Amino acid sequence: MDLLIQLAGTGIIILTLLDIYLTVLFHRLGSSVVSMPLNRGIWCFLRLVTQVIPSKSDRLLAHSGSIMIVAILAVWAASLMSGFALIIFPELGSAIQASEGKTPTDFITALYYSGFSFTTLGTGDLVPKTATYRLLTLLEAALGFSSFTITITYLLSVYNALITRNTFALSLYHRTDGTGDAAELLARLGASGELSGIQQDLSNMARDLIELLELQHSYPVLIYFRFRETYYTLPRVILLAIDTASLIKSALNAEKYRSLLHSTAVAELWGGSTHILSELSQSILPKHRIKCARQMELVWRKRYYDAVERLSAEGIETATDREAGAELYVALRRKWQPLLTTLSNYLAVDL
Repeated sequence: MDLLIQLAGTGIIILTLLDIYLTVLFHRLGSSVVSMPLNRGIWCFLRLVTQVIPSKSDRLLAHSGSIMIVAILAVWAASLMSGFALIIFPELGSAIQASEGKTPTDFITALYYSGFSFTTLGTGDLVPKTATYRLLTLLEAALGFSSFTITITYLLSVYNALITRNTFALSLYHRTDGTGDAAELLARLGASGELSGIQQDLSNMARDLIELLELQHSYPVLIYFRFRETYYTLPRVILLAIDTASLIKSALNAEKYRSLLHSTAVAELWGGSTHILSELSQSILPKHRIKCARQMELVWRKRYYDAVERLSAEGIETATDREAGAELYVALRRKWQPLLTTLSNYLAVDL
């Protein structure tokens, strides 16, 4: 029985260290064994709470990312201390003894000893008497010190990544003059009909989007930082980027702006947008996909014609065959809208 308890403790320690490694050091989306399921569970719980008190939903969900960070760090610390406590527990009174008087042999005492060792505070009232448990105490103290260092670094990295994402989101929002409209963004980039110089702007936007994808790879919890302002949210950022690429492909005059339509900047913007949606779909989003109703295509067509009017008003030459352009825009939108709708619904974001 004692051996089983110690094996269980060893298993908990190995699983926790594996999760810390996969979450903090391996940097690939969806690779952790504890953190991501914990994040999903917390998110589902918070969504259930917001259904009970919908008036507080935005305020409550705005704290979701921070709650998850605290929960992850707490689980790591508690799991390592509990794992070592299970190894120590059967040896209380023999390999580990009180410095004075009778040694308590309850699990709370084992957890107390483990906690002091893990936090590197040390304890004088319980002393390891064998070389094995002296080394075990030293190992736990080393892991405790390393864990604190790694988690602090992880915490700072997550919030630095969050600042990067928020800066990009706010930049996109203000480029549209606060409308959050891709047509407005494109019209302002090509003011007075001059689009020859926007490739660098689009390339910078694509670069920032790809950086956002890599940040999401490295810190999967980032997706759950959902602020009350919609323009900060990941679905809104993706919508602006991918809709801009779709309008460039379908609404601009293909002859006059051929170099732009076939540029690496547009390819990068479209590819980066679809890539991040695909990655999130495979690793985080629920497996069922929201199907867009056929009547939504009428909304997309109207959106296309409104965008064409806005671009024309700015002096930008649009597609000569507007009906064909509308068909192309709808076809492009069919590729990404279901995934984006699934993402926005999962994150409780109203696009």
